Amino acid sequence: METYNQSTVTEFVLLGLSAHPKLEKTFFVLILAMYLVTLLGNAVLLLVTIFDPHLHTPMYFFLGNLSFLDICYTTSSVPLVLDGFLTPRKTISFSGCAIQMFLSFAMRATECVFLGMMAFDRYVAICNPLRYPVVMSKAAYVPMAVSSWAAGGVNSLVQISLAMRLPFCGDNAINHFTCEILAVLKLACADISINVLSMGVANVIFLGAPVLFISSYVFILGTILRIPSAEGRKKAFSTCSAHLTVVTIFYGTILFMYGKPKSKDPLGADKQDLADKLMSLFYGALTPTLNPIIYSLRNRDVKTAVRELVNRKCLSLRHIMENVNQNTSVSEFFLLGLSAHPKLEKTFFVLILAMYLVTLLGNAVLILVTIFDPHLHTPMYFFLGNLSFLDICYTTSSVPLTLDSFLTPRKTISFSGCAIMFLSFAMGATECVLLGMMAFDRYVAICNPLRYPLVMSKAAYVPMAVSSWAAGSAASMLQTSLAMRLPFCGDNAINHFTCEILAVLKLACADISINVLSMGVTNVIFLGAPVLFISSSYVFILGTILRIPSAEGRKKAFSTCSAHLTVVTIFYGTILFMYGKPKSKDLLGADKQDLMDKLMSLFYGVLTPMLNPIIYSLRNKDVKAAVRNLVIFQKCFIL
Repeated sequence: METYNQSTVTEFVLLGLSAHPKLEKTFFVLILAMYLVTLLGNAVLLLVTIFDPHLHTPMYFFLGNLSFLDICYTTSSVPLVLDGFLTPRKTISFSGCAIQMFLSFAMRATECVFLGMMAFDRYVAICNPLRYPVVMSKAAYVPMAVSSWAAGGVNSLVQISLAMRLPFCGDNAINHFTCEILAVLKLACADISINVLSMGVANVIFLGAPVLFISSYVFILGTILRIPSAEGRKKAFSTCSAHLTVVTIFYGTILFMYGKPKSKDPLGADKQDLADKLMSLFYGALTPTLNPIIYSLRNRDVKTAVRELVNRKCLSLRHIMENVNQNTSVSEFFLLGLSAHPKLEKTFFVLILAMYLVTLLGNAVLILVTIFDPHLHTPMYFFLGNLSFLDICYTTSSVPLTLDSFLTPRKTISFSGCAIMFLSFAMGATECVLLGMMAFDRYVAICNPLRYPLVMSKAAYVPMAVSSWAAGSAASMLQTSLAMRLPFCGDNAINHFTCEILAVLKLACADISINVLSMGVTNVIFLGAPVLFISSSYVFILGTILRIPSAEGRKKAFSTCSAHLTVVTIFYGTILFMYGKPKSKDLLGADKQDLMDKLMSLFYGVLTPMLNPIIYSLRNKDVKAAVRNLVIFQKCFIL
């Protein structure tokens, strides 16, 4: 506990190329290009090893794991490096540094073990081909891969735990692009001999031991040279040449980086320091970029699999387009709504109309006060203004159509009009992201109040809001495009008030597994990720509030986030209740439940946007004062 009490450092400054600002933009473009190639190349390799049955072998199973590992490794560090090239102050929190170090260290340790496992696979395949199916069965190579990930993870956890327990009470400037563990250890104001010893043991295990496995290439080369025909030798060597090239680059770069002599001249030392950092940067970005290129360049199996995957996708798209052109005879949809309950329609028309008008009025007032009142020109109220505008757009994209259906006998909507309903999906996805952004804003304001003006500057919160809208729109565009490409050649009655995407998909006369899969992924990203982010933020927020000594201080701090917490609870609580409750198996009960589901969906689409401005203004003195000032100004202006 004494160690923690001495650690006064709450964040680290990543120096990176701060001393060479002219190089930053050049390297930003270069590293970004390499990162995108890494993601694309490894993602393609991962896909072909999963979907091509010919590649369901131990070698390609390890290769798929290696590709996934390279994606994880680069993603754990490269985005941080790219951000550092663009921002003047390159800081990272203490916990963020620990997480980044853990992921990078774990991936590299795991890769060392994987390369050893792949060498063993090649040794058995070439030196003992008859025993290969028995030795490298699925019961063997899957545990081998799992143990590689587990070993890398455990080793990283040990090293990072030892490093983060050290006291950091002096300089907090890391002379690197990321939280590289050796650079971090240099800042500790305590004895690091235990860390050095444990890292030495880890290096022997994770660098030395795999090298012994890789030395199996001596036996492999001996076996290849004993093959009588030149064609046979060439074919055998081609199965391991890619792995040998990757191993040579991986270990060769490490030996060059850490084995070259240091310059004693101060000027030379500065240049060498720059060269070391750039070499480390390219080592972290270049080797994952090269791996998929090396494994596919002279590998016929991989190139054939990629070609077949592309052709399959092209044929699928052509087939979908043909189905749309030939089979889609539906030109309009019929919205059932409350057709089976005509007596309820007029009652709900009045009720929904009243709620819609309150929604428009409440959110419009909130937007006006956040624009015209200078006291509300803060990140929190900027996000609140965005949320109010979003609620107006969301309700306007669906409520007028619902109200019209309550009054007209035939409730139809054109095919293109139904496609435009992607606005509702976009608004819902955007709201999920915005609520996460608002939780982050409250986290910084309460847990790091001194850094709040810096972290939540206009240069930060405006792009955050823009990215929320862009992400929601992109997700909606994807889902709607996939849905509208399906053939609709039978029933055209949508059992809903609007073109709700799940209700529309039920009418498609084709396989919707791609749609279901893409929606599942979207739900994880836009529902699961924000929920985890919001939950973890409020754990830290509540912990900070409870540590405030005075009751008045705790009350004041909690009042700044209580409205957001209420909105989040209503928003996600309603979703969980709607989609998480059990279905009735009784036919009569199913009809009643169907009606209840539709009404709940209807009220969810109107009630939550109506409640948001009420919740945010009910106990908010700033908003109430701003509304009062706006009303007084309007009266004076009219008089």
